[in-house]
Amino acid sequence: MGAFYGNVLVARACAEVLPLLAGEDFHGYAVPAGAAHTVLYLDPETSCPDLAAPLSRLLRAPALGMFLYDSDVLVMRVCDDGEVLVAYDSCPGYFDDPVPEEDGAYDEDAAFVWPEPVGVEPDAFLRLAAGPVDRQRLLSALRGVPLDPEDGEDGRYVFAEAQHAEVMACLGLDPARLAYGYDEIGKGKLPRGVVPWDLVLVGPARWPAAQG
Repeated sequence: MGAFYGNVLVARACAEVLPLLAGEDFHGYAVPAGAAHTVLYLDPETSCPDLAAPLSRLLRAPALGMFLYDSDVLVMRVCDDGEVLVAYDSCPGYFDDPVPEEDGAYDEDAAFVWPEPVGVEPDAFLRLAAGPVDRQRLLSALRGVPLDPEDGEDGRYVFAEAQHAEVMACLGLDPARLAYGYDEIGKGKLPRGVVPWDLVLVGPARWPAAQG
């Protein structure tokens, strides 16, 4: 089984984000993602792309909500002031029902053709950058073209989490903190470099289960 995770990245320091979340109807964990960024691991993870717009308005900062499905599909929404600036989908149509042949049958032997991603707009993602960005590298990652040949096959990423990590790295962010979601954090599986006391509870969330 592939990877599944979702979170919301906010371009605002964690110490400034937390007071604004007090009393709001969110449930999960928060952790700093650098000096001026926060990552929110919210429940349910699948709602994270939809939560980016309201959070960007509430927190008065750009937000990127994402969900990764089965290592195959990367969905990201970049939002600011409550508006969706770009809706990115690495594999549009993935969840659509198959189209039958003229005789009503399905061609089970037909080779799957990966579609081109939608929402390939690097300038929108720059609002989340933590430093200078190589725009061409970011554009390549959004197009699904691996920067490292070992991450790809036939000119595209084998695993969507490798693509997500590349996009985050291009923005000057630590991909490790952004490759987790609420479920893993709740089980005590923390990103590399994160210790339990880095976490802050959001809403009625409970402290993660101890590992060992």
